[in-house]
Amino acid sequence: MVKVGIITNLSKDNEGKCTKKVLQGIIKRNMQPLVTSSVYNLFETGTLLGEKELYQLSDLILVLGGDGTILHASGKAAAYGKPLVGINLGRLGFLAEAEMSDCDMILDALQSGSYYIEKRMMLEARLYREKEPVRVFQALNDVAVAKGSFARIIHLNLKINGEFVNNYAADGLLISSPTGSTAYSLSAGGPIIYPGMECLLMTPICPHTLTSRPIVTDASSIIEVEVVDKNRDIQVTIDGQQAVDLTEGDRIIISKSALQTQLIRFSGYGFFNLLRSKLSARKM
Repeated sequence: MVKVGIITNLSKDNEGKCTKKVLQGIIKRNMQPLVTSSVYNLFETGTLLGEKELYQLSDLILVLGGDGTILHASGKAAAYGKPLVGINLGRLGFLAEAEMSDCDMILDALQSGSYYIEKRMMLEARLYREKEPVRVFQALNDVAVAKGSFARIIHLNLKINGEFVNNYAADGLLISSPTGSTAYSLSAGGPIIYPGMECLLMTPICPHTLTSRPIVTDASSIIEVEVVDKNRDIQVTIDGQQAVDLTEGDRIIISKSALQTQLIRFSGYGFFNLLRSKLSARKM
């Protein structure tokens, strides 16, 4: 029996109607839904587990929500080597495989195994303070070193493989994976990179110069971003989900992670089809 871990953003699911439909569909197809207390308390359906046990025991993870919900789940799914599939309940849903209208098709495919796994490169970010490691993060999309609440320029030094690249006067600097090239980096003027590639993308955010451009480098590169400013409101943000305040001299070392996000994909849902439909939707 296929064990399906359910991760849902109930703030995007009015009265839990979508979550209930998915639960009923899983049970109808003789699969086993694994749920946490927030879902179980609403429907009293599925096998109740803690979040850690859900990721450990699931054969796959089904996420209902927007890209933020999928990003939140991706790191935990990657840590346990579990593939995940997203059903979009948000606005853009670049990471989600399908919409709620495709629910029956998705559940049929999960039950029959009619899907393939697309592996996505992830990033590892290490924060050093006074030459000592402080935190380690995993990201699917990007690591952003950027100004906080005050509207003023910050200054950052960038090195690649130990070689000084530039001192940026900007709102910040993004280090993105190919998957993240269609996220914040795209809005900042970065290129679209095919997600099956392995490389690192550096995109300045609103640079105060006419010459700062995005840089693409090999996935084996080591990227170092150093905070130059004193007494500035500066943060490092991981996939838009976690944020840590930074201070002068802090260094963030970004490299390819040993982990990979495994996205469940179905035939007919190619990247360029998704790209065309989602970017067209942005214009409306």
